[in-house]
Amino acid sequence: MKINEKAQELIKKLMIENPNTILTIGYLYKGKKSFKLFDAIGEIPYKSHAYEIASISKVFTTSLLAKYLHEGKMSLDDSVAKYIPELEEDKYYPTLRRLATHTAGYKTEALTNWEIAKVLFKAIQTRILKKPSGYFDAFGKVDYEKLIWFTEKNKLEDRDYEWGYSDYSVALLGEAVCQAAGTPYPKLMAEFLKHDLGLTNTKTIVDRPDMLDGYLYNHHVGTMKLYRSDDYAAPAGGLTSTAQDLLEFAQMNIEENPKFLGLTHECFPTNQQGFDMGLGWWIWNEGDNAKNPPFGHTGGSEGFSTSLTFIKERETAVVILTNAGSYSPSEISNEIFRGNWEEEI
Repeated sequence: MKINEKAQELIKKLMIENPNTILTIGYLYKGKKSFKLFDAIGEIPYKSHAYEIASISKVFTTSLLAKYLHEGKMSLDDSVAKYIPELEEDKYYPTLRRLATHTAGYKTEALTNWEIAKVLFKAIQTRILKKPSGYFDAFGKVDYEKLIWFTEKNKLEDRDYEWGYSDYSVALLGEAVCQAAGTPYPKLMAEFLKHDLGLTNTKTIVDRPDMLDGYLYNHHVGTMKLYRSDDYAAPAGGLTSTAQDLLEFAQMNIEENPKFLGLTHECFPTNQQGFDMGLGWWIWNEGDNAKNPPFGHTGGSEGFSTSLTFIKERETAVVILTNAGSYSPSEISNEIFRGNWEEEI
């Protein structure tokens, strides 16, 4: 993998601003994989590390949904109320498709106004004082009662709402799949990762020996506490993984093997500039991307920032993992994609 000058500048800038960062880059081209590792000094010998992948977890949840769609156990046009007994089926609740494509109408977080105010205050405190915010601790655990309460509290119409990114929608979707399977999320996702995808380094846990600690504005924040115990928001952001596993997952999607992964690539228009939606995946459709659209997702937790993108027609993928919070790794990914795919890796 050759990293062009612009990407090198972006990496250098990241390291100057975040000297505690460990940056992993993984590149896939026609089945061949290459990895690079950087710290504040520059490129160092490669070693695999685990990172919080945050919202990239969402495409694993929608892939789990796709398995049940493929097996005929669920349908995209089903109301979520069909699978969650506390919701009345004779009332309108969003379909699985709307939840998976962020068109259900839910706001991004299942929080009260007071909780939102606390989160915003802590975020402002972090930016002004450069102190860790405890951002995720402020959310509190989303238990089952809170999940149901928020669903019932929001009275929605039977229509596609304007696209609005929503952690809560995917959390609710994940619970529907778990109810259909009769298995709690941590166990169901662990079995899916191991038996269906064969990914041994993607896990539903944070406490693992290869796990890096996260940093926010160069302050040590450790690893997330949000998903450590029975949190119903976990389907939206609770996984940890490595660059090797994420490239394996990208290759599975490129090859549509397992077959059900192809269901997540169906394109649903969003009326948003630059992208449409698959089930969970963003599909970039602007300019040169219209012919060979990249599928991708990013992730950000308090101390980690991640990106995974693949282009099926070119059989290529890029993963960027960093333990620096509040950072956008997509610029580095975009520059690597602009490189020469014919280069030996």
